[in-house]
Order: sequence, then structure tokens, then C-alpha cells
Amino acid sequence: MTRSSKKSKAVGHCHPTAWTRRPCPLFLGILLCSRLLAAPADVSADLAKFTQDGKIPGLVVAAVLDGKIIATGATGVRKYGDPTPVTIEDKFHIGSCTKSMTGTLAAMLVADGKIKWSTTVAEVFPEIKIHPDYQKATLLQMASNTGGVPHDIPPALWATTCANRYKPEGKQRLDLVRALLTSPPDYPPGTQNVYANGGFTIAGAMLEKVSGKSYQELIRQRLFKPLHMDSAGFGMPATPGKTDQPLGHVLKDGIPFPVPTGPDDDNPPAITPAGRVHLSLLDLAKYASFHLGTMEHPPLDQASLTFNHTVVPPAKDYGVGWVILQRPWAGGTALMHNGTNTMNYAVMWLAPDKKFAAVAACNIDSQLGPKACDDAVSFLIEKFLK
Repeated sequence: MTRSSKKSKAVGHCHPTAWTRRPCPLFLGILLCSRLLAAPADVSADLAKFTQDGKIPGLVVAAVLDGKIIATGATGVRKYGDPTPVTIEDKFHIGSCTKSMTGTLAAMLVADGKIKWSTTVAEVFPEIKIHPDYQKATLLQMASNTGGVPHDIPPALWATTCANRYKPEGKQRLDLVRALLTSPPDYPPGTQNVYANGGFTIAGAMLEKVSGKSYQELIRQRLFKPLHMDSAGFGMPATPGKTDQPLGHVLKDGIPFPVPTGPDDDNPPAITPAGRVHLSLLDLAKYASFHLGTMEHPPLDQASLTFNHTVVPPAKDYGVGWVILQRPWAGGTALMHNGTNTMNYAVMWLAPDKKFAAVAACNIDSQLGPKACDDAVSFLIEKFLK
């Protein structure tokens, strides 16, 4: 299952206005290209030292400052044992970094008046016989890991969800949501902060219900298209049997082992709102830049972004899809999220006060990915921010 750690010692110690008219899409495209893709520094040669003697098959990074991509780099291969190199344009599975995007979608629909942060699951799903203790759980709670949902989807329910992966995605998700909400919550909603894929899955289903659109349609129309994140998709990025994109890996006897790219090898589509987006690091950098507030005509106003970047009590360090920490290199508040489907790993670190962000991804996890990506982000911070 997709998961995320809430701290990064390496990066932590630096080892790393609303718009009133719709802008012309062509203008936005030109603006993004000119601002975000203007001659970034190539740091590829600097990344090899973070691959742990080849145990990290491929590693890709990008850094953004003041609305421009200032550095990119790629080292290694798409598949261990195959010479095809990874590139900065390659698509990487970003796992739970998707949660930030689901939180962003929620903020957009709140701004549209389609739903409120205080809207309850009972209001959205009157057809479900929701457990009494879940009745008052809200969209905000589901999108901030405070909604009473258990950390892990119960094993039997997870097995059923995986077995149902070939059903229409919306039905998969609604079946999972129904099963979760008709069971007792793990704790009274709003009283704890427990990281939960199920909570974001419920949040995604709430957005689908009030909008009348599928999650994939929503995120493509409201986020990927306005930000020109043209590489973004869902699930494993490589074509089965081919090396046309990076393959995920696990570590076996100290050697990276490539994992097949069929639909059975990734998280089931039911939990897409919690962690199944893939994209290039260039597009992830565009997304980070948007959250830094550097777009002239953003698809979401600054007040809404700031709300998402604010800790939601009783959480100590989690907002709406973002871990919120204090870091000296960030000049105060730093935003981060990481993600893995256990075969790939990605991380985003943002310094809003500095208008800086660094993103990294690799095609292995096995406890190796977090260190490689954090070390690479630390390098970018030291080189371009300090």
C-alpha cells in the first residue's frame, strides 16, 4: 500500500491573488514554458554519488525558484540490468504525493461552492447506512488524516479491494468507501491524526459525488490541464513488457529486482485519490511552483492555498495533504510530502517564504529510496538556496 513517512532527518537538518477572469490558455502555456523551462542547470553528474553503488537504479530531480525551474538532473537506468537511461522527461510513480493533489481538488470544489470543508459524509452519501460514529466526519477531516479512518485498510477489505481492481474504478472506490463507513471508526473523528489512505479515498469519493465527475476527470480538468502537466497519468507508467518508462524495483538479496508493470502490480484504482498518480519530475516541479504562489493566474487563489498549508487540529504537523514543518533553510515553514507504492519513491520539499522547491524520485523503495531522494534534495538546497 502507498505510505508516507512524516519526517526526514537529512532534509530537516539541511544535509537538506485570486483572479477575476479566465486567462487565455495559449497565453498560460507560453507563460509556463517561458518561466519554468528557461535553461535550468544540469546536475545529472552530481547525482551518481546518491545511487548507493548502483542499488538505486534511476534517480531524477528538479528545483524551482521564483517560478522558474532552475535545475534538473537524471542518473541511472529505467530497469536494472538494462542500459536504457532515465531522463528528466520520464514518468515516475509518486504514490502518496497524490494526497496533496486530492487536497487541492477539494479546495477547488470548496471555492466553487460545490462542497464545504464542513460537509459530512452523511450529507454526501445518504444512501449508505453510515456507522453512527462516522455520521459527522467531514471532508476536512478526511483530507487531513483526522477522520477516524484506520491507518491500514483492514486486511480482508484490502484483499477484496485488490480482487475488485478490474471493476469500473468508481464502483471499486464506492464499494471501499461503503465498507469503511459502515464499520466503526478507529477513533472518534476529529480527535486524532492518523495517516490513512482510506481517508483520502473517502475524500476523493465525496468530490466525485458532489461534482458528478470521476476523480480522474476532475484532476485532469482542474489541475493537470491548467498547469500543463501533460505527462500526468495513473498507475505504473511503463507499458507491460517494455522499458519505455521507469520500472519499479524491490531489493532482493541486496540486488534491485524490477517488478512487472501489469495492473496487478500496483495499488488498486480504488485508492487513486490516495496514491496512484505518475508524472515527470518537470511536471511535479510545475505543481510545486503552483503551491509556492508564483503563478500570475493560478487555478486556485492564494487564500485557499494558504488554508491547505495550515495544520488541521488535532494534528501537530499535517494540513490538507501536506506535512507542515519548520526548517531553518526554508526561512520558517516548509511543506513536504512523500510517497511510495513500495517499488518507487518520490518526495516534494517546498519553502514558501523562499519561493523554492525541490523534488526527487527514484524507481526503488526498499528503504533505499528515501535516503537517495533526501540526499539529492539536500544537495539542491545547499547548492541553490543557501
